[in-house]
Amino acid sequence: MSSPRRQPTRRTAASRLPASVRMAVCALLCMMLAPAALAQVKDGPACPPRPIVFGLYEFGGFYRAGAGLDKDVAELLSARSGCRFEYKVMMRGRIWQEMQAGRVDMTLSAIATAERKVFAHAVPYLWMKNMIILSKDVSPAIRSPADFIASPNLRLGVARGHFPGKPFDGFVAQLRNIARIDEIDSTEQLYAMFKAGRFQAVLGTQLVYSHYLRADKVRIEDWAPALSREAANLLISKKHFSAEDARRWGLLIKEMQADGSVQRMVQRYVPPEDAARMLMP
Repeated sequence: MSSPRRQPTRRTAASRLPASVRMAVCALLCMMLAPAALAQVKDGPACPPRPIVFGLYEFGGFYRAGAGLDKDVAELLSARSGCRFEYKVMMRGRIWQEMQAGRVDMTLSAIATAERKVFAHAVPYLWMKNMIILSKDVSPAIRSPADFIASPNLRLGVARGHFPGKPFDGFVAQLRNIARIDEIDSTEQLYAMFKAGRFQAVLGTQLVYSHYLRADKVRIEDWAPALSREAANLLISKKHFSAEDARRWGLLIKEMQADGSVQRMVQRYVPPEDAARMLMP
């Protein structure tokens, strides 16, 4: 009985090179790739074995109808880190609950309050500032938080789960104590009700209010001229990410800032001169 014929082994072009040449090529490739690989291990974020759950919420130019700055920044973070992201859209207040429970890993455009720092690491990436937006029928004599509080017919609308930021936290707290706050579930509803006259004022950054209101239809004023800006942050849940993990994500954010990526993304939503005020060094 004859033995089966062996099929000839197909040799690749590389295998036909002399052994000494193949070894030299391998050594050269290792020298070229090793520094990049080591840098990634040393400084790049470590990807968990599952997708990172990223919380998004409807917030004007930050995120609305499936697009916005938060989504752009998140997608670039995913691309540069090599980590898989799973996006979940929910109310802002729900995001905080889910982060505390460990079911949401990250979110963006967040003020790092003392309460939030208990369950999340904060990585600043942009400056933002809240302005007061008043309806046209509010008296021109109303020029400060004290004036507003002294007028019992004026009410302020706020989105549930949003922190007003300095120095408006005290202003909002006083109005809440005298039952002159309307707390609305979503930003979309907030601005719709404001335009309908449900309340006479809202607080918002340009990247938000410019997507819902025409500037010539309202009064937009700076009631905190001494306060230039406040940091918007990437928040990372402490349930699954250590301080060292947060540091590495912060290095990735700094890389995106340094190469102009963050600036280009912000300029998709606001004019260049306004974007410049939002950029961190």
